[in-house]
Amino acid sequence: MTAYATDITPFAAPTRHRTGPILSTIGGGFLAFVAIVLIAAGAALFWVSENKTDANGFYTTASHTYSSPTRALTTQSLDINTDAPDWLFSSDNFGRVRIDPGATSSDTPVFVGIARTQDVNLYLDQVQHDEITDVEVDPFAIDKRREAGEARPAMPAAQTFWAASSADGRPLDWKVRKGEWSVVMMNADGSPGVSVDATVGAKTPLVRDLAWWLTIPGIGLGLIALVLVAFGVRGLTRADTRQLVAA
Repeated sequence: MTAYATDITPFAAPTRHRTGPILSTIGGGFLAFVAIVLIAAGAALFWVSENKTDANGFYTTASHTYSSPTRALTTQSLDINTDAPDWLFSSDNFGRVRIDPGATSSDTPVFVGIARTQDVNLYLDQVQHDEITDVEVDPFAIDKRREAGEARPAMPAAQTFWAASSADGRPLDWKVRKGEWSVVMMNADGSPGVSVDATVGAKTPLVRDLAWWLTIPGIGLGLIALVLVAFGVRGLTRADTRQLVAA
């Protein structure tokens, strides 16, 4: 008599491929990390733009004393990148600079001006003055280089090359432009012994714009990360369930 097998092993379902779900989960986790960094950076910039500016929207330093025994104190050339796109310099996109001066001695009116470096160099040619080479913030200190000369400068307020200037303690407000620029501090009569207590401020909408440029992509990446992680976890769960059924 022919015997038939009665213990038939059921056909095992193939194991679901796990590589795709694993890569999806890892990729989603990485994108989630990048999203958190971008959103946190954007939030920090929003906080700075709302809480670290004065009533006029300027980020302003504390008042510091800028002094020189010579006839003028100048900055080194401030090179505003000429390769930057023109739209940055249209309107107030790139920003404004404000210097709010006051003479240390009320008997000596001071003058503060911003002009093209080449014009400043010509104006102070053969005039003894100090040039600021470095500024330390905490504690505040400035390093200077002495330029020799014996000439007496013409009255600074009478010059026409200033892009912006301040006299009689009025704040200087300068709209940033391309080129090489220098800041000059002098006594209004051109006499030696310059001493100015001043605050320096900057105002730029780019801080808030940058906050949006970081936050919006961060939110987008966060949504993509959620989708990838959800698909990855779902795929891994299905793969584990099929393996249990097959076993």
